[in-house]
This record gives sequence, C-alpha cells and structure tokens, in this order.
Amino acid sequence: MRARHSVYALFLILAAVAPACSGDDGKTGATGPAGAQGPKGDTGDEGDSGPRGPAGPEGPAGPAGPEGPAGPVGMGDGGETGVGGAGSTPLSSSCLSPCHGFTGVVEQWKTSTHFATYVANLGGEEVDTWTGTAGCGNCHAIDGIQQRLEENVRFIGTTGPTNVSHGQINYLNSTTNKVSESTYAGHASVAVVHCTTCHEVTEENDPHRTGAPYTPGSFPLRVPTGSSEVAYIEKSSAVGLSDGTPIEPYGSGNACMWCHKSRKDVTNYITATGNSLTSRNWGPHEGPQTDIFTGLGGYHYTGKTYNNSSHQALEKGCVSCHMPSTDLNQGVGDHSFRPQLSACTTGGCHSSATSFDIIGGQTAMKESLRQLRKALNDEGLLTRASAAPFDVLTPAQLADANFAEDAARPGNTGLSGDVTGAVYNYLLMARGAAGGIHNPVYVRQLIFDSYFALEGSAPSTIPVRPGG
Repeated sequence: MRARHSVYALFLILAAVAPACSGDDGKTGATGPAGAQGPKGDTGDEGDSGPRGPAGPEGPAGPAGPEGPAGPVGMGDGGETGVGGAGSTPLSSSCLSPCHGFTGVVEQWKTSTHFATYVANLGGEEVDTWTGTAGCGNCHAIDGIQQRLEENVRFIGTTGPTNVSHGQINYLNSTTNKVSESTYAGHASVAVVHCTTCHEVTEENDPHRTGAPYTPGSFPLRVPTGSSEVAYIEKSSAVGLSDGTPIEPYGSGNACMWCHKSRKDVTNYITATGNSLTSRNWGPHEGPQTDIFTGLGGYHYTGKTYNNSSHQALEKGCVSCHMPSTDLNQGVGDHSFRPQLSACTTGGCHSSATSFDIIGGQTAMKESLRQLRKALNDEGLLTRASAAPFDVLTPAQLADANFAEDAARPGNTGLSGDVTGAVYNYLLMARGAAGGIHNPVYVRQLIFDSYFALEGSAPSTIPVRPGG
C-alpha cells in the first residue's frame, strides 16, 4: 500500500516539471471578483486652467451705502430738479438763451470770420506769431484787449503809447525817435477773438459759475463805451509825434475799432520823398475799416478837405449794421458780425433796397477802384505774387473784384510822398472800404486824389471831386 502511494507521488512530481504536452488547453476559468481598492496615491502636478465657464445668475443687491454730500447748485429757474442733488436750482432753458441755443450767440459766432480764422490756423505757424512777442497778439491773442486796457504792452525806450488804454498801439521810440508799434506782452497760447476777448468776465458775473440767467448788461464789454469815450487810430497829428487820432464816440462800436484799423501811423509812415515799398506786406494791415469809416485814416493830400457820408451818424457805428439786435437771442446783437440789409431798410434810409448795391453805388465804386488799380499797376506798384520776381497784376486780375488780394510790389524805391500815398490809399480801400459802403463820400475823394497824383487828371469814373 505504501509502495503504491510512493509511485503516485512520484508521478505527480514528474508531471509538474515535465514540458507541456501538445494537447488542447483547457477552458479559461471565470473572472474572479474585483479586489479591494488600494490605498490613495500621491497628488499629481496641477494641470492647465480650463476655459472660463458662463457667468452665474446675478446675486441679490447689497445694502445701500451711506448718502453722499449734496452736489453743487444747478442752474435754471424752472422745470425739473437738476442732477446736482439736494439744494440744486431747478434747470430750465434759461441757460441756453441768449448764448447756447441753436440760433444763439455762440452758434452765430461760429459762422463769423473771427471763428473761421481761429479754426484755419489751429496748430499753424501763425498762432505762435500772434501770441508771441510780435504786435499781432495785441488784437489776435484771446486776451489782447485785456492786456492793452491794463497798459501791459512791450515797448522800447522810456514811454509807451500815449493812449494805450483807449486802443492806441503805436508809440514814439525814445531811443530811435521813430514811431514804432508796441508788441503783445501777455502769455496766451490761444489766438482767437472769443467771448472773453471783448466781454468782461468775472466770477461774479459769469453765468457758468453763478447759475444766474442772462440779463441785459450783465456781460459788459471790456473797452470804454460811455457817451464820451473814444477810441484811437494810429494816425498822428504831425510828423515826429505819436499822439494818434481820436474818433467820435460810438458806444459799443468802440470795441470793433480797437482792432479793425490799419496799425500804421500814416503821418510818419510816408515821408515827403525817398519812400520805398520794402515788402509785399508794406502798407495798412488787413481789416482797416475804422480808418475808412471815420474818414480820418487815409493819406490826405495837401490843400484837400475830406468829408463823411451820412453813415457816420449811426449811433453805434459798426455795431449798427453788423450787429443789429435779433429776437433769436433775446435782442442781443447778431454775433455773426455780417452786415444785415435790414439795417439799411429800416429807419427810413433805404427802405426799398434789395441788396447792398444801393442805387448802383457799390458797382460804381468798384469800377473807380479798378481804374486806380490800373494806374498803380501801370507804374509797377502792385503785385499778387508771393515771391520774386513779384510780377505786376495780369489783365484778368485787373478786371476782377478781389481787391484785398493785391499787395505792394517790393523793389520800388525813391517814391514821392504823393505817389506812395496813392499806393497806401488803394490798399486801405481795397481792404477796408467794402466797395465804398463804409464811407461813400470819403472813398470817392481818396480815389480821385490818388488817381490825380498818378495821372495828373481826374478818373473817368469820378470826373468831378466830391465835396470840391
């Protein structure tokens, strides 16, 4: 029995170590149950952030914060309560009139030459000139009039302009004993004729600060406008003096006359002999309307008397025609500064006029000015060229009405006073006569005398001198 067991055991051992037989394998047994979960491994490195998910629903509003301080007082005198907060003055349309409405003062000003010139020169070279140390800033800087009223101008020597606080710019240089032009002494960086250029604005009367509605007289002009207050043009009473010439009081019109003048003292600017046209900028500055309107600023020929038209009786001068009151802005003057035909047709002066060419006067005046222009051009005294050789005017230029584009032709020397005076008078009228409208009688007299000085005879367009 034991021997049998031994043989069987040996058989089992040999079977275990013997190579596999070539017979078929048995069937795979069924999968056993999952083992128990092993212990948690170490945390891996943090992966990249995924895209942001959509915003969740808005949460409930938080509690109200503490009440802030009251805002500044709002402007206006009616309507809904302004945004200013507790204590605000109700806001209404009163802050729009007469200045900020669609047809108010500001919008009218934006259509004016004052505004157009400002925009055209923004960032340009002329701005530095106008507000620099030249004389331009006296009129073109935003505070030019204010500086002159305060007698803050630059001059050489010991004495400045005699009547600077009444608009005079020129003075007698005590170093050279020659008439010179004072220069701007302010520090403005803006060259614009603006509200504050002409109007006195303070914290007490500025409606933007006070919130008070506009009332007539609350925005006064800077320059003296009383019934006896005068402005001055530069023309002096005698050679060697710089006393200027006072003009008739024109009230609010004085403000225009502080700047719209020749800037040249023709009494000292032109001598009896030996005159030279030194550059194309020789002569009166652009816009010398005051010299024409007053009948005082031209070169006057010896022995001649000069007269005015009925226009000089207008109480406010320039303002009477260029700034008539308008209902669109509470009766304040029109700030486009364009002449209004209504000023001619009302008051019984030119009631049937349909244009400024009343009774053909403007047309006739332009023809006379063309005749003087041709006489000057024949003498080689005019040009439109901006650089050498400064050609004289062409036939087409002689025929047009662009008188203000004409300039003195440089290089002419040794001219007599009367011939030089003819050049000066032509440029004065070309730039400030408005086709003679500003002073019809005076303009015709200047044309007649200037033409006669050149040709020795009367112009065919004015065969007889007005006023004798």
